[in-house]
Amino acid sequence: MESRQVLCYLFLPYLPKIKGMDHLEDFKDTETMKVRPIQMHALLHLFLSIVFFAGLAVLLSGVAIAFAAMFADIPLNSEGMSTAMEKINSNSTVLKIVGFLSSSLPLLLACVFVAYFAKKHIGVEKRHYLLLSKPKGWAWFIYSLLFFAVCVPIILGPLAELNEMIDFTRWPRMHEWLIKQEGASNGTYEAMVGDGGYLSFILSLIFMALLPAISEELFFRGVLMNGFNGLFRNMHVSIFLTAIFFSLIHLQFMKAIPMFFLAVAFGYAAYWTGTIWTSIVAHFINNAFALYQLYFITDGDYTKAIEEGANVPMVVSGILIVLATALFVYIQKNSTTKTENFYV
Repeated sequence: MESRQVLCYLFLPYLPKIKGMDHLEDFKDTETMKVRPIQMHALLHLFLSIVFFAGLAVLLSGVAIAFAAMFADIPLNSEGMSTAMEKINSNSTVLKIVGFLSSSLPLLLACVFVAYFAKKHIGVEKRHYLLLSKPKGWAWFIYSLLFFAVCVPIILGPLAELNEMIDFTRWPRMHEWLIKQEGASNGTYEAMVGDGGYLSFILSLIFMALLPAISEELFFRGVLMNGFNGLFRNMHVSIFLTAIFFSLIHLQFMKAIPMFFLAVAFGYAAYWTGTIWTSIVAHFINNAFALYQLYFITDGDYTKAIEEGANVPMVVSGILIVLATALFVYIQKNSTTKTENFYV
């Protein structure tokens, strides 16, 4: 297919309807149509989603920094920001807002922009493109959540232990960076707990459980999974590729394997039910359980919460793996509500 044809397919929806130009929409080339222009749309949407998110993350991180400086009443410079962040870390509510501005909000806005472009290109309503329609079959909704519930102990147990077996010390510089990154991440979570009171817990449910669940599922399962599916015509490939991005973007490489398989479970939950509401619910339950453990079991010690979550007996793990496999095969074979491919 000629480059001018590809450009016409991609950008024609945005050009004004000028008399004499309508024929550009109707050209056909039966010999070269094997390179499906609709796949180019999927590629464009994937590209736009990453560009939008990266740009918005940088922009809104600046807004979050300015908000932190204003709250701390400190000049917006490198020396002042160091002092400002110390004050922010001592105020869990403001820290939650800063986290939302710099992480969840860029994901949400990127999804809105990409869904707008997708509607122009392929004519799919934004909520349908983002898989925000209600579940097509409530039975499969329950089955998918059950599959996720069975998978969680496996992810937190054997898979977490498998991750610990990776000897990162063979790469000293990378290991040092990973430890530093992990420590900073854990410290942020612990600072968000604050005084550990019920008001702090409710705010954490909103800013650390609900909003991240919605924004991340919209971006990863609503946009990326759809885009990869349109590009590769294979939902299984799409789910696993999306899970890789999910694991990488969290920058928690000491837990990369559990994060990857957690994202795989979210992906299949959305795929089997034709809606990301399933994965949003699963994601929220996972986040809420982690917060409950952090607040009321480990007294705000994030490292201890991770260690206690990994204590799953081997016999129990084996039974759960068999049960999860059986559920996967049954749902995959029988579900009649699987996610549609909009890029046909």
